[in-house]
Amino acid sequence: MSEIQKRYDHFLKFIPQVAEFIKKTKTDSILKIEKKGRIDLVTQADKGSEKMITEEILKHFPDDSILGEEDGVVNGSSGYKWIIDPIDGTTNFAHNLPLYSISIGLEDTQKKEMVMGIVAMPDLGEIYHAIKGGGAYKNGQKINVSASVDLENSLLCTGFPQTDQKDIDRLGRVYVNLLKATRGVRRTGSAVLDLCWVAEGRFDGFYEYGLNPWDTAGPVAIILESGGKLSTIKGELFHPEIPSVVASNGNIHELIIQKIAEIK
Repeated sequence: MSEIQKRYDHFLKFIPQVAEFIKKTKTDSILKIEKKGRIDLVTQADKGSEKMITEEILKHFPDDSILGEEDGVVNGSSGYKWIIDPIDGTTNFAHNLPLYSISIGLEDTQKKEMVMGIVAMPDLGEIYHAIKGGGAYKNGQKINVSASVDLENSLLCTGFPQTDQKDIDRLGRVYVNLLKATRGVRRTGSAVLDLCWVAEGRFDGFYEYGLNPWDTAGPVAIILESGGKLSTIKGELFHPEIPSVVASNGNIHELIIQKIAEIK
């Protein structure tokens, strides 16, 4: 069994425990909500979720590196780095909307390549998962991107930055431009969820600016293994450290990029 497979198998079994913890935290107590920015929230569930995941990594794979949204960086020597979003969509979670996710991605740091992703959506009862070369799955069932070939018959999704809104007017014009060209553009409030729904074919494409590594790392392998495509908004090679992304079924990828580029 490969080193990646060991980590994949272990966390597929472990992530339901984290999902149950988050659901219990929400139902058993009044949420303690703090602000990291004007509209950027964090709850005790975010902190507890990340603590559970980090402790499990350090217990079973102590030489691995970790990048977490809440607790920062652990530097290891194994050549593998976990990138964790304990709750993506915290605002949804705090408002009792079910559209939030736990996201875990594993990077081969020598190749700078995401080789594994596991995403749990506790309130929806869904777990998306993929390992490089093994296909993409939801709850053990294989998933694939959509077959849409034009924007007119495509449904897109997007998000808007929480921490930097100085360019919000331009983002609004990009949104309107794509809204006019497509069947619609949705905003769920969770980039991780959006990316998984592209992988499953619920959405045909997704774009967003101003993202952090933990917002995209978990779904990267899921998108690619489902037959999808990823790039920056300018069409360049994507990595989670880059703050813009376009994800699609591949067929409409360049069309999305062209529509975004029309707005200066």
